[in-house]
Amino acid sequence: MKEYQQDLRKSVRSMDREDLKAATQEKNIISNMQKLAKEQRLDLCKVKAKELIRLRAHRARLMTMKGHLTTLQQQLSTVASAKVMQETVAKTTHLLRGLNQRLDAQGIHRMLLEFERNSTMFQDGQEILEDTLDGIFETEQEQCVTDQAISAVYQELGFEIQSMMGKCDEANASSLSMESLEERLARVKTS
Repeated sequence: MKEYQQDLRKSVRSMDREDLKAATQEKNIISNMQKLAKEQRLDLCKVKAKELIRLRAHRARLMTMKGHLTTLQQQLSTVASAKVMQETVAKTTHLLRGLNQRLDAQGIHRMLLEFERNSTMFQDGQEILEDTLDGIFETEQEQCVTDQAISAVYQELGFEIQSMMGKCDEANASSLSMESLEERLARVKTS
């Protein structure tokens, strides 16, 4: 492929050189025709005019041929890039086939299911632990405050919830002191 492209480039350069020579010849012929016209040698001037016409036709053919060669060069470049893409796709396909043979899809699926199950178990255990810790540190007063807050929300919505919750007296619902919290913490540490 590269050899063909090099040959085409050489041919295009050769045609460029030929066209440059023809352009120089055209200028010479025109200057000769001007000299002959000044000397009033019409017969030689006609011969030079025919030569000029043939030279211009030759340059036009050179340009046409150069255009064809340039088109051919572009087509070769397209074919070369298509070949490279085809080779890349073939290598990629071979690589993917090898990876698929080594990959245990069912094993990965089982592993992901096991991970999901263990993750759910961990979350459940964490919730139980948090509920237990909340239960240890929550007193009757805190429970009453929580119940009152919930009943306030339900009363705003127009529901009766007093029957579901135990009655709390207002004295127990007062805020907790720092001393009572420290006493409870000391009891938890000793037990």
